[in-house]
Amino acid sequence: MKILGEVEFRGVGIWGNGLCSYADLCERVAGVPASDKTFVKPKPLAIEARERRRAGLMINLAVEVAHQACAHAGLDPSSLPSVFVSAMGDTEITDYMCRKLAQPEKLLSPTKFHNSVHNAPSGYWSISADNHAPSTFVGGYMHSFGAGLLEAVSQSVTAQAPVLLVAYDIADTVPFHAVTPIDESFACALVVAPGGSGSSDAKTDSGLNVSAQVALSTEGDQASSVISPLLSEHVEANPAARGLVLLDHAVCVQQGKLANAAVHIPCASHLSLHVQLAANGPCR
Repeated sequence: MKILGEVEFRGVGIWGNGLCSYADLCERVAGVPASDKTFVKPKPLAIEARERRRAGLMINLAVEVAHQACAHAGLDPSSLPSVFVSAMGDTEITDYMCRKLAQPEKLLSPTKFHNSVHNAPSGYWSISADNHAPSTFVGGYMHSFGAGLLEAVSQSVTAQAPVLLVAYDIADTVPFHAVTPIDESFACALVVAPGGSGSSDAKTDSGLNVSAQVALSTEGDQASSVISPLLSEHVEANPAARGLVLLDHAVCVQQGKLANAAVHIPCASHLSLHVQLAANGPCR
């Protein structure tokens, strides 16, 4: 096992069925079911309405949770390096392009072609946040969240600076569903800061202030499960929602339900992250 270092989780963004804020996440952890689990398309105010319509669901999901996480952490979104993560990318656009290219007249929408690349969400994010910091895209199929967390932790520890992690995937249909069954759209974001950079009175509106010792293991331990039953269905429905396992444990530690917690997150075949969580200070 190789110790990567100590970090802090200081801001959360989230969007899914009945999960549209950190407050919603805390309610699910507390056992309060969502009053309405209908998926609502996000409308990130940082993107103009016309551009939101052109951008599509996946991009709007990513940008929405990215801004939520920065606001929750009390950090300037224009200054953060970022890591964007998806298991499959925009399957809606990929399906559209493949069907168009199979026709005798291969006419593609320039806008859809423009948004088809994997780094399109990070491009829209950087424009919406006036962010000129480096941005990385990571894809690791069903282990994508773990691979992205490994990248974000490595960058934060090496540079001793906060890094924004954004994970997202949209519900897919035939034929993609046969390869990667994604039954609901979901996105989450997390600000990963170097250990010791926060304090017990961190400027977060909901009180996330959790430290984590992170190690890399080749032992291939089985992935941890969520503690809160109301979150389990999301984890099974979307690769990005595997980030809920980490967020669930982090909230439980922050709220004092657990003194500490060890979470195992696969990041590749026979490779996993071991995250030991502990609260830095009381909620505000």
